[in-house]
Amino acid sequence: MAIKRRDFLKIAGLGIAAGVVAPRLSQAANVIREASAETPMYPPLEFDVAVVGAGPGGIPAAIAAAREGAKVVLIEEDMAPGGAPVDMFVPFVCGAPRLGVFSEMINRLNEKHDLSGKPDPNFNNSYNGKNNWWHPTSFQQVALELIAAEPNLTLMCGCPVIEAIVERSRRKIEVKGVRMLRNGCLQEVRAKVTIDATGTGLVAASAGCEFMYGNESMEDFGESVGMAVGDGKVQPCTWMFLAQKIRPDAKFPLDQLKGSSGMEAGEPDWLRKENLEEIHKRDKGAYLFWGTTVPVKNTCDPVEVAAGQLKGLQKLEHNIRVINEAGFSVTLAPKIGIREARRITGDYVLTADDIIQGIMPEDKVADAHYSLDAWGMKIPEEKKHTPPYGIPYRCLTPKNTEGLLTAGRIISGTKIAHSSYRVQPICALIGEAAGTAAALCAAQNLRTRDVDIHELQARLDARGLFDYTKNRKKK
Repeated sequence: MAIKRRDFLKIAGLGIAAGVVAPRLSQAANVIREASAETPMYPPLEFDVAVVGAGPGGIPAAIAAAREGAKVVLIEEDMAPGGAPVDMFVPFVCGAPRLGVFSEMINRLNEKHDLSGKPDPNFNNSYNGKNNWWHPTSFQQVALELIAAEPNLTLMCGCPVIEAIVERSRRKIEVKGVRMLRNGCLQEVRAKVTIDATGTGLVAASAGCEFMYGNESMEDFGESVGMAVGDGKVQPCTWMFLAQKIRPDAKFPLDQLKGSSGMEAGEPDWLRKENLEEIHKRDKGAYLFWGTTVPVKNTCDPVEVAAGQLKGLQKLEHNIRVINEAGFSVTLAPKIGIREARRITGDYVLTADDIIQGIMPEDKVADAHYSLDAWGMKIPEEKKHTPPYGIPYRCLTPKNTEGLLTAGRIISGTKIAHSSYRVQPICALIGEAAGTAAALCAAQNLRTRDVDIHELQARLDARGLFDYTKNRKKK
């Protein structure tokens, strides 16, 4: 389902009915702009690279660009960096490769924040089937430490971006930076290259970039898996929670819970009711749960997301009560977990069959390895579990747009392809590639499409980012 600029408002929060014509700004941005003549404004800021979104894709993007010598700003709407592991309680690592900045993060998590109180001597940050998770606040600490170590990197938290700064010609969109709110006032952040790592594609959509949303049909991109008729639905949202022992005699009441999957601290397997005696004997005291899953029609609309969270809370009431009565506290994630929002249409759209066939494109900037994991859709087992594949640079360059790169789960791909590359290690590698490309463009005064792909690949390869797989099929 390809969506152009005129439809931005429909996926920005005013429903999905046809016929709405979007202005250049969202309604909220228009109100702010109208009031700006009477509202104090901070002076504009200038950077080489502006990264919007300090999550699994944005943090590596900003760090990579800073390490290349660029002057970088990392803008986050929340009051702390981290993204999904911190505010959605998704501290469980799925997928591969685990390299680059992401490997620095999880190695530090093992060294300093293992839930047993000591590092795992057999820890392996590669994709070896072992499940690892850490407390969400540990991700926040590690993110802050890595960001603080970069002298070229400025972190700005509590600064929601309201729109992209753009110059338009008849055929091209030129992104020059973003406008954000800072302490209730507007501020412009201008940059040679902007990276949208928001997870929702807000910057790209506000700039007028074409995007995709929800289920397509198999015919739309010639895929061998998927739906005969697209319905525009996205994957459901899941509200995660942590349960922690607060009473010495407490026994975890797994046998009384309804419909929640979970894991013990430091254990590599899922909680199973048939293992209840062993669970009580281990007495880990800390448990991570995929609490409840709810559909949200428009994951870009905060009103609909809030309504989904209320439905989720109703579904969780039984389990929360049972866990509390057994002597455990329940800490709900501050935000419900969103798997899917906009996917920004790029110069190439990655398909499920690219992944199934393990395609390694000529302009590969990241390796990826994870199954097709589209919640709410059945995919044949023989196609679900896929080989390693490559992410093309063309998926990071929004169609008919310059000065803007995408990072993380919003890059250009079909719904089913997205279900594979949306996980944190892959989003981090995409972000690191985007940050490196942005720094090269800024240093050499290049357009994003004019970057020397071989130089970009050489820099990524020198950092070991292609060590997981090399010399595979070209496209």
